[in-house]
Amino acid sequence: MKTKLALKWSLALASALLLAALSAYASPKKRTQFEMFVPVAPQPIKTDRLCGNLSGALSADEFFEGLVRIDKKKSVEFRKDSQPVKEFPSQVAVALAGDIAPCSNPAAGSSVDFVKPGNGSSPQEVNQFMNGLKFTAAWKNNYGFQPVENFSVTKSSPTDKSWRVNDQIPWRFALQVPSQGVPLTNQLVISVYAPSGAKLATFTAGVLSRIPKRHAKTVRGEQSE
Repeated sequence: MKTKLALKWSLALASALLLAALSAYASPKKRTQFEMFVPVAPQPIKTDRLCGNLSGALSADEFFEGLVRIDKKKSVEFRKDSQPVKEFPSQVAVALAGDIAPCSNPAAGSSVDFVKPGNGSSPQEVNQFMNGLKFTAAWKNNYGFQPVENFSVTKSSPTDKSWRVNDQIPWRFALQVPSQGVPLTNQLVISVYAPSGAKLATFTAGVLSRIPKRHAKTVRGEQSE
């Protein structure tokens, strides 16, 4: 009698373990493979006079190329070449690029002629505004924000052409951010402030965000579809 009861319990336990294994195997998983540049969603830049959009990409040499994010039911993990990866490299770069111009006149429905000599909204105004932009960076996780102090920002605008009336002036911003020991589950939050101190935009860069099927790539400061 005891032997039969023990046999029944053994069969029941084996069945439970088998079901648990099958459930774990069948749990939903989603794999996302990254390219060398991880896109950063575009954000509008707007003041009472100037308008535009900036978008960009996160990169770190070849670190992100072939990196795979595996989304499980209650967790996420990262692998590259079948090996687990848990942290960012020692430094990451964020490139932001976009065209900035005086906002169009809603009443007239036309753009301001901002490159005409003597015009109050000349390229010098755009350049002065863009050069005056200030940036902050912070790593974000479930526990809050950790500000980044020692990061660098390089600003540039092409100077190899003469700008015509109503041209939009393209600008590029390159940020170098230290990331030694930062978990891959953290997000890099970059905020942009006008020279006046007003907050203009917030960009979130990382490998937890959804990657669109079609996105603009920013490669070495140049955008392409």
